[in-house]
Amino acid sequence: MGVRFTVVAAPAVLEALILLAGSAPRPAQAQLVAPESSRPARDPPPPMFSPWYAESLGDILKLEESDVARLQQRLAANPEDFPTRLKLMAYHQRADRAGRKEDRAQRVQHALWLIEHHPDSELLHSPVSRFSPGELTPADYRRAVALWDAAAKAKSGDAAVQWNAASFFQDLDPERYMRYLEATAAADPNHPFALRPLADFYVLSILGRGQLAARAQAGLEASNNVWVLGNAAYMFQSQYNRMFQMGVPNPRAAELAERYFLRAKALDPKLSRQAILPQLDPQGIASARQAELRGQRDWEARAGEATGKMRRLPVEAFPELPSAVAGALRNRNCRAPQPSARGAPRNVIRGQFFAKGEAGWAVLCSVNNSTTLLAFRNDRDTNPDTVITSDDRNYLQGLDGGNVGYSREITAAGRDFIMRHYRAYGGPEPPPIDHQGIDDAFLEKASITWYFHNGKWLRLQGAD
Repeated sequence: MGVRFTVVAAPAVLEALILLAGSAPRPAQAQLVAPESSRPARDPPPPMFSPWYAESLGDILKLEESDVARLQQRLAANPEDFPTRLKLMAYHQRADRAGRKEDRAQRVQHALWLIEHHPDSELLHSPVSRFSPGELTPADYRRAVALWDAAAKAKSGDAAVQWNAASFFQDLDPERYMRYLEATAAADPNHPFALRPLADFYVLSILGRGQLAARAQAGLEASNNVWVLGNAAYMFQSQYNRMFQMGVPNPRAAELAERYFLRAKALDPKLSRQAILPQLDPQGIASARQAELRGQRDWEARAGEATGKMRRLPVEAFPELPSAVAGALRNRNCRAPQPSARGAPRNVIRGQFFAKGEAGWAVLCSVNNSTTLLAFRNDRDTNPDTVITSDDRNYLQGLDGGNVGYSREITAAGRDFIMRHYRAYGGPEPPPIDHQGIDDAFLEKASITWYFHNGKWLRLQGAD
């Protein structure tokens, strides 16, 4: 299952690749510097996962318990069915199930099976095989440690195995994480994903002066990997710059950045100091802060102007409204705020918001720069529920062309929408869904779904 990647690059792009290399578990780029006479053109960084990986995850949010039962039967018949195993692990890690003890236990057992039988599997550096402290029982953790130790010793030269072990322990055991990253770099000095995380770990451990500081310092001192040294120099400089901007510069970070840059440059004289050790301009920082303050003041002024100029439509713009509902809105002096200056009227919607089979209305009612979400049970309702009231300024944002505009819209949300977003993002567990909810969106940002249940409006997870 595992694939060992080796990529070689011309050093002219080395500093760029150092800066672009990402930390685990995201894909990174790191290349081995070849001798001057044998430097080939750069290959693109390899993908972290095979095409079937993404294909297997396509329907995870749609899986019901009956589907999972069939997948479990399929895997029992063929334990080597990796797409099916991935589906099950992803299902057990789904936001609506991740907090359940039984789901977590199932995912742990899948991971342990993979470690024992396929320690080089790409599933083991996938998020489905990542665990936080406390998610494994003491017995399962001891077994994982033993299995990884055995696999790493049996395949000490297999970078895929070492990288998988490092990924597994990243959030569980800092010492093992560092040790397996070092083993990955030793097995493949050009590993596409491990070198930047190793450099970052060294730097943060050294500057943090914790229990692993001396060990990290020794590891970095012993390294002759230009990618580790160059990334470490960049990270030291980044930490210095960050602390400088906070008003508490750390001269030691700058000194170490210089030290390891010189060591990296000794391995590749073409490294760019400016790229690896970006320097701050104090005057530029001060100017940027002043510009930020001016921008905030300008935003306040423009927001106030935009609130006054919002397009708000009268009840007459919605002739589909029944007379009882329209009359109730007129009595409140309601005008429906619009998320655009043009286009069809919005924010007056029809749906079964209280009970299945009973169609009513939901309306955004703006009065005095404040908007209330009103919910009408049916066409005869003259006393709507107030779901929520908010300041219109809260829904302003920058639009194309430097304009500021109102960006709120409501839509009817069915069971599929509600359950899909709950399964993707978690949040409060929905009750049994037998009618529609109201999705209340801050466009291009996020939404809340309001759902009426047992006489109350529940705030459920919407888009994120």
